[in-house]
Amino acid sequence: MSTNIDNIPNWIKSNLFENALHDTLGDFKKILNFKAFPALAPGENYATVMIKIEIDVLLDNGDIHKESFMLKVAHDSEFFKKEMTKWDMFSTEMGMYQKVVPEFEKMYANVGLKVKFGARAFKMSTQEDYILLEDLTKKGFKNAPRQECLDIEHCEAVLKKMAQWHAASAVRIANKGPYEYKYSKGMFIDSGKDVFKTMLESSLKHLFNAIKKSPNLVIYQQQLEGLKDNLTELLYMECARYEQEFNVLNHGDCWSNNIMFQYNKEGKLQETFFVDLQIPSYGTPAQDLLYFIITSAQLNIKINKFDYMLKYYYDHLIDHLKLLKYGKSLPKLKDIYMSTIRHGKWGLFSALVTMPAVLCDPSDKASVDNLVGDGQEADKFKEFMYSNERVAKHLEVVLPWLSCRGVLES
Repeated sequence: MSTNIDNIPNWIKSNLFENALHDTLGDFKKILNFKAFPALAPGENYATVMIKIEIDVLLDNGDIHKESFMLKVAHDSEFFKKEMTKWDMFSTEMGMYQKVVPEFEKMYANVGLKVKFGARAFKMSTQEDYILLEDLTKKGFKNAPRQECLDIEHCEAVLKKMAQWHAASAVRIANKGPYEYKYSKGMFIDSGKDVFKTMLESSLKHLFNAIKKSPNLVIYQQQLEGLKDNLTELLYMECARYEQEFNVLNHGDCWSNNIMFQYNKEGKLQETFFVDLQIPSYGTPAQDLLYFIITSAQLNIKINKFDYMLKYYYDHLIDHLKLLKYGKSLPKLKDIYMSTIRHGKWGLFSALVTMPAVLCDPSDKASVDNLVGDGQEADKFKEFMYSNERVAKHLEVVLPWLSCRGVLES
């Protein structure tokens, strides 16, 4: 796949967006101007490339209308083509937008509650991998600054939306049976085990170099050393589904940059949407809960308010399970709480691998190749990422907590 000087694939042409324009505007005369450019800086999205599309359209009445979309495409790297395609992310996410999410929203509409989970998706006539979405920034949506993490108000908004998502998925599965594999497999797939093993070994090497410099962290090195040889297998074991547990369709990658917030004119938070629906995972809700809170909650609430946030999520989960007439026994709060201990290795993965990437300073070296790989450039990036003082401060709070919950036991 060839690209131009802005790293925009050459197959992206204005005519591909005519259907989306008709769906959005109705009839129009012609496209006057077309522009495609990178939507995010390096480090703001690892798995795919986000492109902003801006189009000037001549309407039937002679007016000129400015329209914009967000286009997600694949990385043009050999590593991505060889390894990352194993997850079939584009087909999965397209199905999430076309089938799964609309079904969730209709379930709530049928009981009189308007719930929206994300942006509108559009189709294009191309064989290339893509996801085309409405530009939510036009409606006042934006990401929170990832390095600052989310305060309690924003965490509550995410946890409520997560509870609504989980409740709808649990009811849908109870009524219609399980989702097909691509919507439930998650990130830890058998064909990707070598990729994870390489990433974990490379990441832990640089983590150990960093924690040696911190008196508050070096005390956990021996425990972590005891886990490193088997960590990949332990994480894959975490993906085992126990049908006696309460299970849901998890978002699968719920961190701050995969969440957009809408504010009114007074700056008051009024809506929360999920994006990047490419690796949903069926299993315990502890996956989303641990991943989100550890990677994305502010330092002063990440652990101090963990129990409160779990209860906040649980209360909304139960309310929406009842609203949707869940036909099975309702989970108890202690069930959700114990699942975060039983599946604590999700929290460890979140803390050791994802959280440092979330907290990392901007860098032109931030890429999926360097995050997952183990070459010279990957080593330089990971050294930069793990040596960040911000990462050390968060680990100094999270690692003692994980240790006290037995997560660091081999």
